[in-house]
Formats: sequence, structure tokens, C-alpha cells
Amino acid sequence: MKQLLKLCQQEEKKLGQLGLQRNNAQNRIKGIEQQKQQLSQMVTDYTQLSVSGGMAMMLQNSAQMIQAIAPMQKQLHRQQLLLQQEHQRMDNLWRRQLGRQQAIQWLYQDRQQELQYQQQRQEQKQLDDLAGRYATS
Repeated sequence: MKQLLKLCQQEEKKLGQLGLQRNNAQNRIKGIEQQKQQLSQMVTDYTQLSVSGGMAMMLQNSAQMIQAIAPMQKQLHRQQLLLQQEHQRMDNLWRRQLGRQQAIQWLYQDRQQELQYQQQRQEQKQLDDLAGRYATS
């Protein structure tokens, strides 16, 4: 029983660690999404500046900034895809660990109930034996 309880606690600890890793991956994905939105907003701002017209130097600067932002957007997109795959992997591991932890916890509780039932039967048998002895005396 002690080993089963220890195993149950270890599995719970693993589940917690996987949950933290899963949440960290999700938070990193959200951070990248925010960065992508900021870059998109910058491109929109520079594009609107170009459309509204202006001096040639401003148009040239806007075009250069848009060209400089494009590789950053691609890199963030790749990072986001990789992080989404990592998050999916962590989520699958977490779900498997959750199933394993719940199964071990169920087994532990089942064994505890069985042990209590056996103890109650033993106590009832002892009481019946004592009652039988007094009845025959």
C-alpha cells in the first residue's frame, strides 16, 4: 500500500511538472502572437504613411522598414509553428500522464476500500465469535 501511495504521489508530481511545461509553451505562443500583431501594426502604419503621400525620403524609409520587418514576421511565424507543435506534444504527454495518474489513484483508493472491507469483516467475525462463546457459556 505504501508503495502504491508513493507511486501515486510521484505520478501527481510528474503531472504537475508537465502541466507547468504545457502552460509555459502556451504563454510563449501568446507572446509570439503579440509580437506578430505588433509587427503587422507597424507594417500597416508604414503602408498608410506611404499611401497618404509624403516626401520621397519618407516613402523610401517606409519601404525599407517594411522590407526589414518581413523577415522578422517569417521568423516569428516559424517559431510559432514550432512552439505550437511543442505545445501539442506537451499536451499529449500531459493527457497520457493524467490518465496514468488517475488510474493509479483509482487503484489506490480501490485497494484502500478493499482493505477497510476486510478489516470490517475481520472485526465482525471476531464479534460473532465472542457472541457465540458467551451464548454457549
